[in-house]
Amino acid sequence: MSETPESTDPTTAAASRRRPALLALAAVALLLVGVGLGLLIQASLADDSAGEDSPTANSAAVGFAQDMTRHHEQGVELAAIELEHGTDPQVRSMAFDILTAQSNEIGQMQSWLTRWGQPVNNPGEAMGWMGHGSSAETSGDDHGDSDHGDMGHGDHGSTPAADVEQPAMPGMATSAEMERFRAMRGPEVDTTFLQLMLRHHEGGLHMMEYAANPANVSQPYVRDLASAMERTQDKEIGIIEAMLAERNAQPLPMN
Repeated sequence: MSETPESTDPTTAAASRRRPALLALAAVALLLVGVGLGLLIQASLADDSAGEDSPTANSAAVGFAQDMTRHHEQGVELAAIELEHGTDPQVRSMAFDILTAQSNEIGQMQSWLTRWGQPVNNPGEAMGWMGHGSSAETSGDDHGDSDHGDMGHGDHGSTPAADVEQPAMPGMATSAEMERFRAMRGPEVDTTFLQLMLRHHEGGLHMMEYAANPANVSQPYVRDLASAMERTQDKEIGIIEAMLAERNAQPLPMN
């Protein structure tokens, strides 16, 4: 008896190719639900001593939790886009690690803000808690003079052009960059994800370093998380730089 040949219908084949991505995203969603429930339980069981060191609204601890949450939220979105549309297993694995780690960290920071009685969103100017008047002033001295990149950036002088969209914080992608990235398909997604995530990681380091300093933040658990983030992102920066070199792609200039 002859076996029925596998269907070669293009629609069926396309669905089969998308199934692993959908399963991966479903697994991520279940994981994040579990993380969120765990953090809610942890916060509800926290003893009353947590309120004894609640920082003030204009403190570095509160500002770090608010602004790093916002910074991380875009990192999670970048990773989710790579997981859905990327094609390189190595890059997708990196994206999965970033998505899960940063989602967990967002949960921790939001649980602090809830216990402190502070809003999740920073009502003031981004990074004002670091003594900076605007995000443009903190745009990374180590990377600001780079002249490479292919996401539509022009020359970066000390004063950005008035008609050039500036990100909310250093390293973050602009809305135009995010729109282009969401529309990409194929291998271009993997390379662009690495470029955007490298700049994103580099842009967030300054906040982590500041919050990890006992001179700026008195809460040890806040300093511990900031230090752990810094170590992780330093390591991932090295890995991403190597991945870009393997693909003959240049990093983006800091914004």
